[in-house]
Amino acid sequence: VASFFAARSFGRQLRAAGYAASVDSTYNALVSMMPASSEDLFGTATASNRPSLMNFTISQGIANSSAIRKVYILPQVAPNPLAAGELKHFMQDAVARSSRLVETHDRLDPDALWLYDPIRLNWNIAVEVVKNTTHDRLERIRQQMMRSTGLDEAAISERGIKVPPWEFYIIDYNDDGFSFIFKLAKEIMEAMGSDVPVVRAATRKHTNNRGLDVPKNETTPFAPLGEAIDYANHKQLHYLHGVPRILRYGVRSDLVDFMEKEYDGTFYEAVANATGRKLIDLVPRDRPTDVFHPWRPGTDLQHGKHRTGIAQMLQTMEYEYAENGTRRGLDGNHTGSKRKLTMILSPMGRRSRPGRNSVQKEYVDTLTSTKIVVTSQRDRWEDHYRLMEALATGALVMTDPMSSLPRYLKDGESLVVYHSLAELKEKILYYLDHDDERLAIARKGHWIAMNHHRSWHGLERIIFGDWTKPMGR
Repeated sequence: VASFFAARSFGRQLRAAGYAASVDSTYNALVSMMPASSEDLFGTATASNRPSLMNFTISQGIANSSAIRKVYILPQVAPNPLAAGELKHFMQDAVARSSRLVETHDRLDPDALWLYDPIRLNWNIAVEVVKNTTHDRLERIRQQMMRSTGLDEAAISERGIKVPPWEFYIIDYNDDGFSFIFKLAKEIMEAMGSDVPVVRAATRKHTNNRGLDVPKNETTPFAPLGEAIDYANHKQLHYLHGVPRILRYGVRSDLVDFMEKEYDGTFYEAVANATGRKLIDLVPRDRPTDVFHPWRPGTDLQHGKHRTGIAQMLQTMEYEYAENGTRRGLDGNHTGSKRKLTMILSPMGRRSRPGRNSVQKEYVDTLTSTKIVVTSQRDRWEDHYRLMEALATGALVMTDPMSSLPRYLKDGESLVVYHSLAELKEKILYYLDHDDERLAIARKGHWIAMNHHRSWHGLERIIFGDWTKPMGR
Protein backbone atom coordinates (compact mmCIF):
# COMPACT_ATOMS: atom_id res chain seq x y z
CA VAL A 1 0.00 0.00 0.00
CA ALA A 2 2.82 2.40 0.91
CA SER A 3 4.56 1.68 -2.39
CA PHE A 4 1.34 2.29 -4.29
CA PHE A 5 0.79 5.71 -2.72
CA ALA A 6 4.46 6.64 -3.14
CA ALA A 7 4.28 5.75 -6.84
CA ARG A 8 1.04 7.65 -7.26
CA SER A 9 2.56 10.72 -5.56
CA PHE A 10 5.62 10.49 -7.82
CA GLY A 11 3.37 10.25 -10.86
CA ARG A 12 1.41 13.30 -9.78
CA GLN A 13 4.63 15.28 -9.44
CA LEU A 14 5.74 14.22 -12.92
CA ARG A 15 2.44 15.36 -14.38
CA ALA A 16 2.58 18.58 -12.38
CA ALA A 17 6.03 19.30 -13.78
CA GLY A 18 4.75 18.91 -17.32
CA TYR A 19 7.46 16.29 -17.68
CA ALA A 20 7.89 14.20 -20.81
CA ALA A 21 11.20 12.54 -21.60
CA SER A 22 12.60 14.91 -24.23
CA VAL A 23 9.64 14.47 -26.59
CA ASP A 24 8.23 17.87 -27.52
CA SER A 25 4.96 16.54 -28.87
CA THR A 26 4.17 14.69 -25.66
CA TYR A 27 5.09 17.70 -23.57
CA ASN A 28 3.02 20.08 -25.67
CA ALA A 29 0.08 17.71 -25.47
CA LEU A 30 0.35 17.84 -21.69
CA VAL A 31 0.54 21.62 -21.75
CA SER A 32 -2.49 21.83 -24.02
CA MET A 33 -4.52 20.05 -21.35
CA MET A 34 -3.42 22.56 -18.71
CA PRO A 35 -5.39 25.76 -18.06
CA ALA A 36 -4.37 28.69 -20.22
CA SER A 37 -3.76 30.81 -17.14
CA SER A 38 -3.86 30.66 -13.38
CA GLU A 39 -7.27 32.38 -13.54
CA ASP A 40 -8.83 29.15 -14.83
CA LEU A 41 -7.67 27.36 -11.68
CA PHE A 42 -7.82 30.04 -9.05
CA GLY A 43 -9.92 32.94 -10.35
CA THR A 44 -7.04 35.41 -10.13
CA ALA A 45 -6.18 38.23 -12.51
CA THR A 46 -4.12 37.39 -15.60
CA ALA A 47 -1.73 39.44 -17.66
CA SER A 48 -4.54 40.35 -20.04
CA ASN A 49 -7.14 41.47 -17.51
CA ARG A 50 -5.23 42.71 -14.48
CA PRO A 51 -5.97 46.37 -13.62
CA SER A 52 -3.45 48.66 -15.30
CA LEU A 53 -3.39 50.72 -12.11
CA MET A 54 -1.88 47.90 -10.06
CA ASN A 55 1.67 49.11 -10.77
CA PHE A 56 1.15 52.13 -8.55
CA THR A 57 1.69 49.82 -5.56
CA ILE A 58 5.06 48.46 -6.70
CA SER A 59 7.46 48.60 -3.77
CA GLN A 60 10.44 50.83 -3.38
CA GLY A 61 13.82 49.18 -3.66
CA ILE A 62 13.18 47.40 -6.96
CA ALA A 63 15.62 48.19 -9.76
CA ASN A 64 14.34 50.84 -12.15
CA SER A 65 13.88 48.65 -15.19
CA SER A 66 10.98 48.71 -17.61
CA ALA A 67 11.79 45.22 -18.92
CA ILE A 68 9.05 42.63 -18.68
CA ARG A 69 10.36 39.17 -17.83
CA LYS A 70 8.84 35.90 -18.94
CA VAL A 71 8.43 33.32 -16.18
CA TYR A 72 8.04 29.56 -16.33
CA ILE A 73 6.78 28.07 -13.06
CA LEU A 74 7.83 24.59 -11.97
CA PRO A 75 5.58 22.76 -11.29
CA GLN A 76 2.99 24.14 -13.67
CA VAL A 77 0.18 22.96 -11.40
CA ALA A 78 0.16 21.62 -7.85
CA PRO A 79 0.04 17.81 -7.63
CA ASN A 80 -2.80 18.32 -5.14
CA PRO A 81 -4.86 21.44 -6.05
CA LEU A 82 -6.24 21.49 -2.49
CA ALA A 83 -2.70 22.01 -1.19
CA ALA A 84 -1.42 24.54 -3.73
CA GLY A 85 -0.51 26.94 -0.89
CA GLU A 86 2.50 29.13 -1.61
CA LEU A 87 2.66 28.00 -5.24
CA LYS A 88 -0.80 29.44 -5.73
CA HIS A 89 -0.55 32.54 -3.50
CA PHE A 90 3.00 33.80 -4.01
CA MET A 91 4.17 32.40 -7.35
CA GLN A 92 1.25 31.94 -9.75
CA ASP A 93 -0.75 34.86 -8.37
CA ALA A 94 2.34 37.06 -8.18
CA VAL A 95 3.21 36.54 -11.84
CA ALA A 96 -0.42 36.93 -12.95
CA ARG A 97 -0.83 40.27 -11.17
CA SER A 98 2.60 41.74 -11.79
CA SER A 99 3.03 44.49 -14.38
CA ARG A 100 6.63 43.35 -14.89
CA LEU A 101 6.23 39.59 -15.22
CA VAL A 102 4.29 37.41 -17.64
CA GLU A 103 3.87 33.65 -17.40
CA THR A 104 4.82 31.31 -20.22
CA HIS A 105 3.84 27.64 -20.43
CA ASP A 106 6.59 26.93 -22.97
CA ARG A 107 9.55 25.37 -21.20
CA LEU A 108 11.63 25.83 -24.37
CA ASP A 109 11.23 29.61 -24.38
CA PRO A 110 14.86 30.84 -24.22
CA ASP A 111 13.83 34.19 -22.71
CA ALA A 112 12.04 32.74 -19.67
CA LEU A 113 13.44 32.52 -16.16
CA TRP A 114 12.25 29.60 -14.06
CA LEU A 115 10.65 29.65 -10.61
CA TYR A 116 10.84 26.36 -8.71
CA ASP A 117 8.74 25.32 -5.70
CA PRO A 118 10.62 22.55 -3.82
CA ILE A 119 7.61 21.79 -1.62
CA ARG A 120 5.41 20.68 -4.51
CA LEU A 121 7.93 19.08 -6.83
CA ASN A 122 10.71 16.68 -5.87
CA TRP A 123 14.09 18.22 -6.66
CA ASN A 124 15.30 15.16 -8.54
CA ILE A 125 12.40 15.58 -10.94
CA ALA A 126 13.27 19.26 -11.32
CA VAL A 127 16.81 18.27 -12.39
CA GLU A 128 15.44 15.79 -14.94
CA VAL A 129 13.12 18.44 -16.37
CA VAL A 130 16.08 20.81 -16.77
CA LYS A 131 18.21 18.08 -18.40
CA ASN A 132 15.51 17.26 -20.91
CA THR A 133 14.74 20.90 -21.56
CA THR A 134 18.42 21.53 -22.30
CA HIS A 135 18.41 18.56 -24.69
CA ASP A 136 15.24 19.70 -26.42
CA ARG A 137 16.43 23.30 -26.73
CA LEU A 138 19.67 22.07 -28.29
CA GLU A 139 17.72 19.92 -30.73
CA ARG A 140 15.52 22.87 -31.65
CA ILE A 141 18.60 25.05 -32.31
CA ARG A 142 20.14 22.33 -34.50
CA GLN A 143 16.95 21.94 -36.53
CA GLN A 144 16.69 25.68 -37.03
CA MET A 145 20.34 25.89 -38.16
CA MET A 146 19.88 22.98 -40.55
CA ARG A 147 16.89 24.71 -42.14
CA SER A 148 18.59 28.08 -42.36
CA THR A 149 22.05 26.95 -43.51
CA GLY A 150 21.36 23.76 -45.44
CA LEU A 151 24.06 21.94 -43.47
CA ASP A 152 23.49 18.36 -42.35
CA GLU A 153 23.33 17.22 -38.72
CA ALA A 154 26.97 16.10 -38.62
CA ALA A 155 28.21 19.48 -39.84
CA ILE A 156 26.04 21.30 -37.32
CA SER A 157 27.27 19.05 -34.49
CA GLU A 158 30.88 19.86 -35.35
CA ARG A 159 30.26 23.48 -34.49
CA GLY A 160 29.95 22.58 -30.80
CA ILE A 161 26.67 24.36 -30.20
CA LYS A 162 25.72 24.98 -26.57
CA VAL A 163 22.37 25.97 -25.12
CA PRO A 164 22.53 29.33 -23.31
CA PRO A 165 21.83 28.75 -19.59
CA TRP A 166 18.86 30.47 -18.01
CA GLU A 167 17.99 31.88 -14.57
CA PHE A 168 16.60 29.31 -12.13
CA TYR A 169 15.05 30.55 -8.86
CA ILE A 170 14.42 28.32 -5.83
CA ILE A 171 11.45 29.76 -3.91
CA ASP A 172 11.71 27.86 -0.63
CA TYR A 173 8.77 28.16 1.78
CA ASN A 174 9.71 24.99 3.69
CA ASP A 175 9.38 25.49 7.46
CA ASP A 176 12.81 24.04 8.21
CA GLY A 177 14.31 25.07 4.89
CA PHE A 178 15.02 23.07 1.74
CA SER A 179 18.03 20.94 2.64
CA PHE A 180 19.43 20.50 -0.88
CA ILE A 181 19.79 24.08 -2.10
CA PHE A 182 23.50 23.80 -2.89
CA LYS A 183 23.33 20.24 -4.24
CA LEU A 184 20.44 21.22 -6.50
CA ALA A 185 22.28 24.36 -7.65
CA LYS A 186 25.30 22.23 -8.63
CA GLU A 187 23.19 19.70 -10.52
CA ILE A 188 21.20 22.42 -12.33
CA MET A 189 24.50 23.97 -13.49
CA GLU A 190 25.58 20.58 -14.80
CA ALA A 191 22.20 19.88 -16.40
CA MET A 192 22.38 23.16 -18.33
CA GLY A 193 26.05 22.66 -19.15
CA SER A 194 26.78 26.03 -17.61
CA ASP A 195 30.20 27.23 -16.47
CA VAL A 196 28.68 29.91 -14.22
CA PRO A 197 26.10 29.74 -11.42
CA VAL A 198 22.52 30.02 -12.67
CA VAL A 199 20.56 29.26 -9.50
CA ARG A 200 19.31 31.94 -7.13
CA ALA A 201 17.71 30.88 -3.84
CA ALA A 202 15.19 32.63 -1.62
CA THR A 203 14.42 30.78 1.61
CA ARG A 204 12.72 31.17 5.00
CA LYS A 205 15.67 29.36 6.59
CA HIS A 206 18.12 32.00 7.84
CA THR A 207 18.74 30.85 11.42
CA ASN A 208 20.10 27.73 13.09
CA ASN A 209 19.55 26.35 16.61
CA ARG A 210 16.22 28.05 17.20
CA GLY A 211 14.43 26.03 19.88
CA LEU A 212 11.71 27.81 21.85
CA ASP A 213 9.61 26.08 24.50
CA VAL A 214 6.91 27.03 26.96
CA PRO A 215 8.26 30.25 28.57
CA LYS A 216 9.77 29.57 32.01
CA ASN A 217 8.11 32.59 33.57
CA GLU A 218 6.51 35.87 32.57
CA THR A 219 9.61 38.06 32.74
CA THR A 220 12.28 35.88 31.06
CA PRO A 221 12.89 36.89 27.41
CA PHE A 222 12.04 34.27 24.82
CA ALA A 223 15.08 32.13 23.96
CA PRO A 224 16.87 30.60 22.16
CA LEU A 225 15.93 32.47 19.00
CA GLY A 226 18.81 30.94 17.04
CA GLU A 227 21.87 32.31 15.29
CA ALA A 228 21.95 33.86 11.83
CA ILE A 229 23.27 31.58 9.08
CA ASP A 230 26.34 33.09 7.41
CA TYR A 231 25.45 32.18 3.85
CA ALA A 232 27.95 34.72 2.48
CA ASN A 233 30.82 32.51 3.70
CA HIS A 234 29.23 29.15 2.97
CA LYS A 235 31.76 26.73 1.49
CA GLN A 236 29.42 25.87 -1.41
CA LEU A 237 28.26 29.40 -2.18
CA HIS A 238 30.08 29.24 -5.52
CA TYR A 239 27.24 27.07 -6.83
CA LEU A 240 24.77 29.93 -6.34
CA HIS A 241 24.35 33.27 -8.00
CA GLY A 242 24.58 35.68 -5.07
CA VAL A 243 23.63 34.90 -1.48
CA PRO A 244 20.32 33.27 -0.48
CA ARG A 245 17.66 35.92 0.03
CA ILE A 246 15.32 36.11 3.04
CA LEU A 247 11.87 34.92 2.00
CA ARG A 248 8.80 36.14 3.86
CA TYR A 249 5.09 35.53 3.46
CA GLY A 250 3.01 38.25 1.84
CA VAL A 251 -0.63 39.28 1.75
CA ARG A 252 -2.78 36.67 0.03
CA SER A 253 -4.71 38.06 -2.93
CA ASP A 254 -7.72 35.86 -2.26
CA LEU A 255 -8.02 37.55 1.15
CA VAL A 256 -7.90 41.02 -0.42
CA ASP A 257 -10.40 40.01 -3.12
CA PHE A 258 -12.71 38.61 -0.45
CA MET A 259 -12.60 41.79 1.64
CA GLU A 260 -13.08 44.07 -1.37
CA LYS A 261 -16.15 42.10 -2.31
CA GLU A 262 -17.38 41.93 1.30
CA TYR A 263 -17.03 45.71 1.81
CA ASP A 264 -17.93 46.63 -1.79
CA GLY A 265 -14.93 48.80 -2.58
CA THR A 266 -11.17 48.95 -3.04
CA PHE A 267 -8.20 49.49 -0.74
CA TYR A 268 -6.39 51.64 -3.30
CA GLU A 269 -7.09 55.34 -3.75
CA ALA A 270 -5.94 55.42 -7.37
CA VAL A 271 -8.35 52.61 -8.24
CA ALA A 272 -11.16 54.36 -6.35
CA ASN A 273 -10.53 57.61 -8.22
CA ALA A 274 -10.36 55.89 -11.59
CA THR A 275 -13.35 53.58 -11.16
CA GLY A 276 -15.62 55.40 -8.72
CA ARG A 277 -15.48 52.48 -6.30
CA LYS A 278 -15.69 53.19 -2.60
CA LEU A 279 -12.37 53.47 -0.74
CA ILE A 280 -12.26 50.92 2.09
CA ASP A 281 -10.76 52.00 5.42
CA LEU A 282 -10.71 49.12 7.90
CA VAL A 283 -8.55 50.70 10.59
CA PRO A 284 -11.16 52.85 12.42
CA ARG A 285 -13.87 50.18 12.31
CA ASP A 286 -15.77 49.40 15.47
CA ARG A 287 -13.80 46.53 16.96
CA PRO A 288 -15.61 45.03 19.96
CA THR A 289 -13.02 42.28 20.60
CA ASP A 290 -9.93 43.47 22.44
CA VAL A 291 -7.46 40.65 21.69
CA PHE A 292 -7.37 37.80 19.19
CA HIS A 293 -4.70 35.08 19.33
CA PRO A 294 -5.57 32.53 16.64
CA TRP A 295 -4.21 29.53 18.54
CA ARG A 296 -5.82 27.98 21.59
CA PRO A 297 -3.80 26.56 24.51
CA GLY A 298 -2.64 23.00 23.98
CA THR A 299 -2.73 22.90 20.18
CA ASP A 300 0.26 21.80 18.10
CA LEU A 301 2.42 20.69 21.04
CA GLN A 302 4.89 19.07 18.62
CA HIS A 303 6.04 22.40 17.15
CA GLY A 304 4.12 25.03 19.10
CA LYS A 305 4.97 24.76 22.80
CA HIS A 306 6.14 28.39 22.81
CA ARG A 307 2.88 29.43 21.18
CA THR A 308 0.91 27.41 23.73
CA GLY A 309 2.68 29.24 26.57
CA ILE A 310 1.57 32.55 25.08
CA ALA A 311 -2.00 31.30 24.72
CA GLN A 312 -2.00 30.12 28.35
CA MET A 313 -0.83 33.53 29.56
CA LEU A 314 -3.55 35.25 27.55
CA GLN A 315 -6.12 32.83 28.94
CA THR A 316 -5.01 33.69 32.49
CA MET A 317 -5.12 37.38 31.64
CA GLU A 318 -8.62 37.03 30.23
CA TYR A 319 -9.74 35.41 33.47
CA GLU A 320 -8.01 38.12 35.52
CA TYR A 321 -9.81 40.83 33.55
CA ALA A 322 -13.12 39.04 33.28
CA GLU A 323 -14.95 41.83 35.08
CA ASN A 324 -14.48 45.51 35.89
CA GLY A 325 -12.48 46.42 38.99
CA THR A 326 -9.03 47.63 40.03
CA ARG A 327 -5.99 47.00 37.91
CA ARG A 328 -2.52 46.56 39.37
CA GLY A 329 0.79 46.51 37.51
CA LEU A 330 3.44 43.81 37.73
CA ASP A 331 4.98 45.59 40.73
CA GLY A 332 1.67 45.43 42.59
CA ASN A 333 1.11 49.19 42.46
CA HIS A 334 -2.29 50.54 41.54
CA THR A 335 -2.30 51.57 37.86
CA GLY A 336 -5.91 52.66 37.36
CA SER A 337 -9.35 51.25 36.99
CA LYS A 338 -9.52 47.80 35.50
CA ARG A 339 -11.96 47.20 32.68
CA LYS A 340 -13.18 43.90 31.34
CA LEU A 341 -11.18 42.46 28.44
CA THR A 342 -12.76 40.52 25.61
CA MET A 343 -10.49 37.91 24.03
CA ILE A 344 -10.75 35.18 21.41
CA LEU A 345 -8.13 32.44 21.82
CA SER A 346 -9.08 30.09 18.99
CA PRO A 347 -8.32 29.74 15.26
CA MET A 348 -11.82 30.80 14.09
CA GLY A 349 -12.51 28.98 10.85
CA ARG A 350 -10.55 26.02 9.57
CA ARG A 351 -6.77 26.14 9.91
CA SER A 352 -3.89 24.18 8.34
CA ARG A 353 -4.43 23.11 4.72
CA PRO A 354 -8.04 24.37 4.31
CA GLY A 355 -7.18 27.72 5.89
CA ARG A 356 -4.09 28.16 3.73
CA ASN A 357 -5.92 27.42 0.50
CA SER A 358 -9.28 29.12 0.93
CA VAL A 359 -10.55 32.20 2.73
CA GLN A 360 -12.35 31.47 6.02
CA LYS A 361 -15.09 34.07 6.55
CA GLU A 362 -15.31 33.49 10.30
CA TYR A 363 -11.57 34.13 10.57
CA VAL A 364 -11.69 37.34 8.51
CA ASP A 365 -14.69 38.62 10.46
CA THR A 366 -12.76 38.06 13.69
CA LEU A 367 -9.66 39.86 12.39
CA THR A 368 -11.66 42.88 11.27
CA SER A 369 -13.53 43.14 14.57
CA THR A 370 -10.45 42.91 16.84
CA LYS A 371 -8.37 45.80 18.18
CA ILE A 372 -5.14 43.83 18.81
CA VAL A 373 -4.11 40.64 17.01
CA VAL A 374 -1.33 38.72 18.78
CA THR A 375 0.75 36.50 16.50
CA SER A 376 3.38 34.04 17.67
CA GLN A 377 6.00 31.89 15.93
CA ARG A 378 6.54 28.17 16.13
CA ASP A 379 9.34 26.69 18.17
CA ARG A 380 11.94 25.88 15.49
CA TRP A 381 11.08 28.30 12.69
CA GLU A 382 9.63 31.75 12.14
CA ASP A 383 7.15 33.55 9.88
CA HIS A 384 3.71 32.37 8.85
CA TYR A 385 0.63 33.50 6.93
CA ARG A 386 -1.11 35.13 9.88
CA LEU A 387 1.22 38.08 10.39
CA MET A 388 0.37 39.62 7.01
CA GLU A 389 -3.27 38.53 7.24
CA ALA A 390 -3.61 40.47 10.49
CA LEU A 391 -1.85 43.56 9.09
CA ALA A 392 -4.04 43.51 5.97
CA THR A 393 -7.21 43.59 8.05
CA GLY A 394 -6.30 46.80 9.88
CA ALA A 395 -5.72 45.65 13.48
CA LEU A 396 -2.76 46.57 15.65
CA VAL A 397 -0.48 43.54 15.28
CA MET A 398 1.80 42.27 18.02
CA THR A 399 4.44 39.67 17.21
CA ASP A 400 7.16 37.88 19.10
CA PRO A 401 10.74 38.45 17.84
CA MET A 402 11.91 37.50 14.35
CA SER A 403 15.50 37.45 13.10
CA SER A 404 14.42 40.23 10.74
CA LEU A 405 11.00 41.75 10.37
CA PRO A 406 9.46 41.79 6.89
CA ARG A 407 10.68 44.68 4.79
CA TYR A 408 9.73 48.22 5.94
CA LEU A 409 7.98 47.04 9.14
CA LYS A 410 9.36 48.60 12.34
CA ASP A 411 8.69 47.92 15.99
CA GLY A 412 6.59 50.69 17.54
CA GLU A 413 5.79 52.25 14.16
CA SER A 414 3.91 49.69 12.07
CA LEU A 415 3.58 46.78 14.51
CA VAL A 416 4.61 45.97 18.08
CA VAL A 417 7.21 43.37 19.07
CA TYR A 418 7.03 41.69 22.49
CA HIS A 419 10.00 39.78 23.95
CA SER A 420 8.41 38.16 27.01
CA LEU A 421 5.00 37.30 28.43
CA ALA A 422 5.16 40.23 30.84
CA GLU A 423 5.99 42.62 28.02
CA LEU A 424 3.09 41.30 25.95
CA LYS A 425 0.68 41.79 28.83
CA GLU A 426 1.85 45.33 29.53
CA LYS A 427 1.74 46.33 25.88
CA ILE A 428 -1.77 44.97 25.43
CA LEU A 429 -2.97 47.02 28.39
CA TYR A 430 -1.07 50.10 27.23
CA TYR A 431 -2.40 50.16 23.68
CA LEU A 432 -5.96 49.41 24.78
CA ASP A 433 -5.70 52.57 26.91
CA HIS A 434 -4.09 54.64 24.12
CA ASP A 435 -6.39 54.45 21.12
CA ASP A 436 -4.66 57.14 19.08
CA GLU A 437 -1.30 55.37 19.24
CA ARG A 438 -2.88 52.00 18.56
CA LEU A 439 -4.72 53.26 15.49
CA ALA A 440 -1.67 55.11 14.14
CA ILE A 441 0.49 51.97 14.30
CA ALA A 442 -2.31 49.84 12.87
CA ARG A 443 -2.77 52.26 9.96
CA LYS A 444 0.92 52.29 9.06
CA GLY A 445 1.18 48.52 9.32
CA HIS A 446 -1.89 48.10 7.11
CA TRP A 447 -0.49 50.52 4.52
CA ILE A 448 2.89 48.79 4.37
CA ALA A 449 1.29 45.36 4.04
CA MET A 450 -1.01 46.47 1.23
CA ASN A 451 1.56 48.56 -0.66
CA HIS A 452 4.77 46.57 -0.15
CA HIS A 453 3.75 42.98 0.60
CA ARG A 454 1.21 41.93 -1.99
CA SER A 455 2.24 38.74 -3.82
CA TRP A 456 3.92 40.49 -6.74
CA HIS A 457 5.87 42.90 -4.52
CA GLY A 458 7.85 40.09 -2.92
CA LEU A 459 8.49 38.22 -6.15
CA GLU A 460 9.56 41.36 -8.01
CA ARG A 461 12.00 42.18 -5.20
CA ILE A 462 13.47 38.71 -5.59
CA ILE A 463 13.78 38.79 -9.38
CA PHE A 464 14.82 42.42 -9.84
CA GLY A 465 16.55 43.01 -6.51
CA ASP A 466 20.09 42.99 -5.17
CA TRP A 467 21.54 39.49 -4.80
CA THR A 468 24.58 40.55 -2.82
CA LYS A 469 22.61 40.86 0.46
CA PRO A 470 20.04 38.60 2.17
CA MET A 471 17.44 41.39 2.35
CA GLY A 472 18.23 42.50 -1.20
CA ARG A 473 18.69 46.12 -0.22
